[in-house]
Amino acid sequence: MAQRLCHCEPQRSSPPTSFWLDQDQTSRRSNPGRGQNDGRRPLDILLLAVMLVLLALPLHAQASPIDSDGDGLSDEQETTLYRTATHNPDTDGDGYSDGQEIKNGFSPLLPGPQSKLSTSDTDRDGLSDGLEYKFKTDPTNPDTDGDGYSDGAEIHNGYDPTDKMDRDKKLPRQIEIDLKGQRMKKILGGVVLAEYKISTGKWKTPTPKGTFKVLNKTPRAWSKAYGLYMPWWMAFTAQGHGIHELPEWPNGYKEGTNHLGTPVSHGCVRLGIGPAKEMYDWAPIGTPVVVR
Repeated sequence: MAQRLCHCEPQRSSPPTSFWLDQDQTSRRSNPGRGQNDGRRPLDILLLAVMLVLLALPLHAQASPIDSDGDGLSDEQETTLYRTATHNPDTDGDGYSDGQEIKNGFSPLLPGPQSKLSTSDTDRDGLSDGLEYKFKTDPTNPDTDGDGYSDGAEIHNGYDPTDKMDRDKKLPRQIEIDLKGQRMKKILGGVVLAEYKISTGKWKTPTPKGTFKVLNKTPRAWSKAYGLYMPWWMAFTAQGHGIHELPEWPNGYKEGTNHLGTPVSHGCVRLGIGPAKEMYDWAPIGTPVVVR
C-alpha cells in the first residue's frame, strides 16, 4: 500500500506515518546488522560452519576402508587383489602380518624367508605373485579367466589373462629407454616385466629422444661403417638407430661388455648377451620405442 502511493502519487510531499514504518521495517530486514540484529551475523556463520563440519564427518568415516583383522590391508584389497584372509592378519602363519609382508616385498601366501613377491609363484602358473598383483590376476588360481591357458602363458604371449569376455584380447607392448639411468624397460599392459642395463650414444653421437617404433628386424646385422656385426638388430629410426646386442667383430670378439651402464655407442642402444635376444623375440615390428 505504501509502495503503491510512493510510485503512483509522487505529488504527495508528506507520506502517512505507516509509510515510514514500512520503510524502516524493510530496511531492517535488508540490513540485519542494524538495530536489534547487531552481532547475529557472525554467530550465524559460525553455526553454519559447525553444521557443515558435522555433516561431513560421516562421509569421511564411511569412505575409510575396512580392515577387519587390522593387518594394514583393507578387506577389499584382501579379497579382490591379494587373496588373503580378511579375519586372519597372518594368512601364511609365518609370524608377519599380511600388510608387513606386502610392504616389504614378500608373499603373504607362502611362508619362509625365500617367499619374495618377485620369485614366489603360489599357483605355479609361471607368473610370480608380484606380477599377478600388478596384472590383477588371482595368485591362487593358475587360470584366472578360465580360458584353458595359464596366466603365465597368456602374459608370455601378450594376452590379457583377466578378460573373460574377449579371450583373444592382446595387451599393448612397449620398450622404454632411460638415457639418464641407462636402463631399458620391457612393458606389457603398463606393467614392467623386466629391466635391463644398456649403453646408449655418447655425447658426440647421442641416441635421439622421442617416441618411435620398431621398423625392421634382423638376427645378425652387418655395419659397413664400423666393420662389425650387430646381433639381434631392431631399427627404430630411419637414420639407422637401433637396439642390438653388444657389437661383435668378425673374429668373434664381443665389444663393450664392461660398458653397459655407460653411454659409449654411436647412437644405438646396446644390450647384453641374453637380454638382446629376449627383447628381439618379444617385440614385433611396430612395437613402440620411447626414449627419454
